[in-house]
Amino acid sequence: MLMLGMMACRGKHHRDIVKNEEPAEVTPRVASTLKMSDAAAPTQLIRGFYGLEGGTWRWTAGKFAVLLHSPTGAAQRGGTLTFSFSIPDVVIQKLKQVTLTAAIGSTTLKSQTWSKPGAFSYTADVPPELLTKDPVTIDFALDKSLPPGSVDQRELGIIAISAGIEAK
Repeated sequence: MLMLGMMACRGKHHRDIVKNEEPAEVTPRVASTLKMSDAAAPTQLIRGFYGLEGGTWRWTAGKFAVLLHSPTGAAQRGGTLTFSFSIPDVVIQKLKQVTLTAAIGSTTLKSQTWSKPGAFSYTADVPPELLTKDPVTIDFALDKSLPPGSVDQRELGIIAISAGIEAK
């Protein structure tokens, strides 16, 4: 039986979606603001995030998604999405610039472009009708990312620090 299972795994494998490197162990209440270092973070990092590094941050892939609690009052007044991140010098050296776009469902919130390394915050207004469901999935996409290389086999985007939604 074991031999049959081993034979079934032969062949080339293609991975389209980057799964999180850390499995979610518990299912706590979904937070509206999430630091990548939070113990519960893996439960809210849906896809495209790598393991915690330096105790505070995570690399993203070119496409990544986070699950956030819709704050009280946001379904009536709308909200503000904030994503804090860093762009390493190596990313800018190789890609020259990166554009980050966020979306909820089929609605694109905003795109923003950076052409220098450093720490940044992406913010976007979120219309009330997009915050009526709880929790809310925020999909992020970079226009470019670093492909897997000989030293690091991961597709690398930017360095995520935190994500959150606040009611207006």
